[in-house]
Amino acid sequence: MQGKRDLLKEVRDRFVFLRDSSIERYGDKYPERSWTFELIADYFDRIYTAGQRGEPVAWLNFAVIPEVFWAMDLPPLVLDTVTGMGAGSPEGVTRYIDIAEEYIPDHVCSDNKVLLGAALAGDLPVPEMLIHPSHPCDSNVATLPVMAEYFDRPYFCIDVPYFRDDRTRRYVAGELRRLVSFLEDVSGRKLDMDRLREVMEYSNQAHEYILKNSELRATVPSPYSTIETVSEYVPFLGLAGTPQLVDYCKKRYASAADKVARGEGHLKDERIRMVWLYGAPVFDFSLFPWLEKQFGAISVGNMNNNFVMEPIEDIRSPEGIFTGLAEKILKLPMGRECGGPWENFINASLDLCSRYKADAAIFAGHIACKANWAIMKLVKDRITDELGIPTLVFETDLFDPRVVSAEAIRAKFEDFFEDYF
Repeated sequence: MQGKRDLLKEVRDRFVFLRDSSIERYGDKYPERSWTFELIADYFDRIYTAGQRGEPVAWLNFAVIPEVFWAMDLPPLVLDTVTGMGAGSPEGVTRYIDIAEEYIPDHVCSDNKVLLGAALAGDLPVPEMLIHPSHPCDSNVATLPVMAEYFDRPYFCIDVPYFRDDRTRRYVAGELRRLVSFLEDVSGRKLDMDRLREVMEYSNQAHEYILKNSELRATVPSPYSTIETVSEYVPFLGLAGTPQLVDYCKKRYASAADKVARGEGHLKDERIRMVWLYGAPVFDFSLFPWLEKQFGAISVGNMNNNFVMEPIEDIRSPEGIFTGLAEKILKLPMGRECGGPWENFINASLDLCSRYKADAAIFAGHIACKANWAIMKLVKDRITDELGIPTLVFETDLFDPRVVSAEAIRAKFEDFFEDYF
């Protein structure tokens, strides 16, 4: 019988291993190659340690802002980072998907099935509370409240309207105030506005450097590796509002700026610049270094790591903070592109490909995300007509390799590069 896993500890230990092995391999020559792993390992360690001490931990969907939670000393565990890292582990997460399908329909997103299955298996501690927005994912709306009821845990949904305008921002700001009241009731802690302002100072500093680093990553050749680009998704979502993220972003900017000034890219021979228009198969992280080594193909942009929010101008007043955080929710990756009218996704795709000087666009279509599949032909045609670059489109399950295998995905890339490059 399969032994019980501690999925959260396993994810933390994996990044500790990646950090240590990077330091051992690259040492002082390329210290930046361990920075991302170190930051992520520290993040998961903070979450894991809090749980071991019996302190409350909040489960957050990727489209929820973490700043309020850090201000209230409620460590925010971004659910999707756990499922993604678990899928990329040697043991994978297919067992959890199978367990979940005994309770919920098979067409529900595997991201949600991994969470439910791991919790039912006892491999992931049931959280103190679950929070997610009403956009952009129907599977979250369908499963997370059911999980909260099943495990008898407090639940809050941030209602986000369809359109993106001033009225929506004001409404979402009101939702965030309701969220604070919910957190105060559940935790027994009061939000200290001075502490929130301190957190927002850190958040603003980090986002300033996130935008600067995004500009540097668009340089030809790119100073970032694909793994570095993809991995930053985790700390940007989970650590906004902490000094640790500020320190990382500053170090990363100094390193990348130095490489750009010297005309040095991650690859000695950068031949193909790729932009991923949606997710990437997280069950096979070795795909990215394989693409770099085999074809000189580097992933310079990824829709799920497309952080475009500006620092919040007014962090002195509660109104300014909550309105600014509402704007951030509307601009967080995937919520910005996949919530609201279909033009949002098309315009974001064109902008990403143009800004990062892409030679090719990649759409790894997750089978559970039906809305994006519905407009993919429009997106591909616009990219061809306006930018003149090809788009590789293939179906996959980002978490479950049984749907489309890693070998089949690599074969699609081989055929695509043979046809166009």
